[in-house]
Amino acid sequence: MVAGTWSAAKSARKRLFRKRRSRKGSSSTSSQHNVHRLVMSSSSTHGGGGSSVSSLALQEDAVEEKAGWLNKWTNYLKGYRQRWFVLDSTAVLSYYRSPSEVGQSCRGSINLQEARILSDKITNNIVISASSQTFHLKAGNDVDRQKWLSALEYSRHKAIKQAESDEDEDAHIGTGESRVAVLQKTHKELLRKLEDLQTAARILDKHGDELIRCVNEPEIDRKTLSERAALLKITTAAVLKAAEEFVDLSDRGSKRMGKVVATERREKIMLQEQLETLAKQHSSLERAATLTDNINLNPPLSAYSDMEDEFHDAAEELSLCGSRRQGSDRNSDSESLSTLNDAPPRSTAVMTPTPSSFKPARAKAIAVPRARSGRERRTTIPDRPDLPINLWSIMKNCIGKELSKIPMPVNFSEPLSVLQRITEDLEYANLLETASTLGPLEQLAYVAAYGVSNYSTTGNRTNKPFNPLLGETYECDRTTDLGWRSITEQVSHHPPAAAHYAEGNGWVMYQDFTMTSRFRGKYLSVIPVGYTHVYFPGTKNHYSYKKITTTVHNIIVGKLWIDNHGDMEIINHGTGDKCVVKFFPYSYFSREAPRKVYGVVRDSRGEPHFVVQGTWDSHVDMLKVTRRIGTGDKARLETDSEPKRIWTVNPPPPRLGANAQFSLVWRSS
Repeated sequence: MVAGTWSAAKSARKRLFRKRRSRKGSSSTSSQHNVHRLVMSSSSTHGGGGSSVSSLALQEDAVEEKAGWLNKWTNYLKGYRQRWFVLDSTAVLSYYRSPSEVGQSCRGSINLQEARILSDKITNNIVISASSQTFHLKAGNDVDRQKWLSALEYSRHKAIKQAESDEDEDAHIGTGESRVAVLQKTHKELLRKLEDLQTAARILDKHGDELIRCVNEPEIDRKTLSERAALLKITTAAVLKAAEEFVDLSDRGSKRMGKVVATERREKIMLQEQLETLAKQHSSLERAATLTDNINLNPPLSAYSDMEDEFHDAAEELSLCGSRRQGSDRNSDSESLSTLNDAPPRSTAVMTPTPSSFKPARAKAIAVPRARSGRERRTTIPDRPDLPINLWSIMKNCIGKELSKIPMPVNFSEPLSVLQRITEDLEYANLLETASTLGPLEQLAYVAAYGVSNYSTTGNRTNKPFNPLLGETYECDRTTDLGWRSITEQVSHHPPAAAHYAEGNGWVMYQDFTMTSRFRGKYLSVIPVGYTHVYFPGTKNHYSYKKITTTVHNIIVGKLWIDNHGDMEIINHGTGDKCVVKFFPYSYFSREAPRKVYGVVRDSRGEPHFVVQGTWDSHVDMLKVTRRIGTGDKARLETDSEPKRIWTVNPPPPRLGANAQFSLVWRSS
């Protein structure tokens, strides 16, 4: 409303100055007519009757900040008493005994934001009820009651809207990026309002100068002067409105800034506390590691503690021990003592033996550990420590964050890195070796089975692998027994990304692996980004597919379980053949088998040739299509009665126990 008046006044000023350049006479009469028409149109826009923007602004201010006399119920003895009520811009209604007490001694106040307002037009009563108190008021007449009721309702509505906008701002002030966006938006709004205010001030200056020139002209009539004054009043009202909007926006911007600063301060304190805790844990771990190294490297001194300050000659001790022991014991003691004499001295006291202090009983207490012939290596991976982990306590503050940025305890991870986990895709690389000898359509079915086999061990693996370092590589050469070799490298740290290349008998496979994640409280979804490529040099067929989504359920409560779901589209870039394998999501109400997969191998014309079906954790069968009934995706396919099983999961060795879910690539390496 005010903005339209402002633009109208600005355009009228331009028309007025263009007319005045042609100098007085008829042009002066024309400009006066334009100004008069502008003032009348502005007045009609604001409600007619010659009311100006300034009067409207006063009315709007009166709605926001109203003051006046009302009768307030006090008690049964005194009844209604006249009090001076003030409604401020924060929707707080206060009352005083007289206007002179405003700002000094408030008799009571009520917040309209959480209050109910009722009115009776017959008795002119207004009842304002809040949780803590109630005001029973009475207006002098119906007009006064309507004015107060409008002001109260408007102020209450404005306060509620302001509170909702503040809550929305608080909700949006979450991550660091959103805080920066809020501040940038506030800054742009302030600059725009400041520019509007400066423009209005320049227009006001020009109108003021024009009015002064009109006053100084002797031939100017009273009507023209009043029109110029009305135009100046309109511009002044627009400037006041722009200044009010700028001050209001500055106030809201400062509140936003304060909230952002307070949030940053809280997070800084939290990070400092976490850093201090980590530093203490690191220091205690270093001390424990140093103590453990000292215990392992140094032989126990308990055998020497009985000797105290008594010293013995090695030759005499050997002679006495030989007279008291027999056979192999004598030889064993001789070897032990010779080893002790050849070793470097532990202290100066051992270097000065005294024959006179020799005691045979003390000599038997000396026990020296024998040297080991070789280092013993473990044959299995030890079980993960069975420590209770409250996963929700870790992840409750990480909703909406990337999985790679969520700190997790070490014992929640697998004893593998991401690079090793990626290489596990090659456990069933024999499918690719078999596919290299087949035709393009059957070859596509085997590539689809290979893509399904990549998820064979994910069902029970609820722990994450370790994040590799930037530039870290992992090479696995199984040419002698499995017929393939591969190398994987971490090529990016944030976001984490790895490159994988492998080659075998008749096939080449390469893929880039990165991911995005979505944590929504009850579940965590991992969405792989990147493609897997399989190339067969013999047939010149090049296939590619994108991996599907993996979701971890029961983050808050219950046992963690994993589900794979989505569509895996495998394309032969040479022939145009395609196979879409659907991983069905698990549902309590579904009639499908759990973890079911189903796909159809189609040629470049869309004709079906093979069906691949099974479950992603156990097997995949291939069936040849003999007949299609119907058209389109809803067509029913008839297949061979005897399916051909092209992939079966390898059974885990029973000796591995809790680590049986790890791929055979690592169990047999």
